[in-house]
Amino acid sequence: MSLRPWLFLSAAVGAELIGVTMMKLMADGSGPHAIALVYISMAASFFFLSLAVKVLPIAIAYATWETVGLIAVTAISYQFFGENLSWPKLAGIALLVSGVVLVNTGAPEEEA
Repeated sequence: MSLRPWLFLSAAVGAELIGVTMMKLMADGSGPHAIALVYISMAASFFFLSLAVKVLPIAIAYATWETVGLIAVTAISYQFFGENLSWPKLAGIALLVSGVVLVNTGAPEEEA
């Protein structure tokens, strides 16, 4: 399998992070540019995700997209917005990572 769908998936995660971060800034009172960036970023995220699932199984792509995005959003919210990082949150993230590993392990082998 080529690296290209994984690059599309990475772009989808990056665009999602921009959108979610702008959503928080918009909620905190920033101007109308933030809402435009939210919509553009989220649209870009789904666009790149759709390119990734042309090659990757959707279960793997979606689980990876959501889990990596959640981990990154949690780190951003902790670092820049002062949100707490409790043990239940960390346990939930560990369960999500375990789930993605299991989903990836259950994926069929690529034919040569």
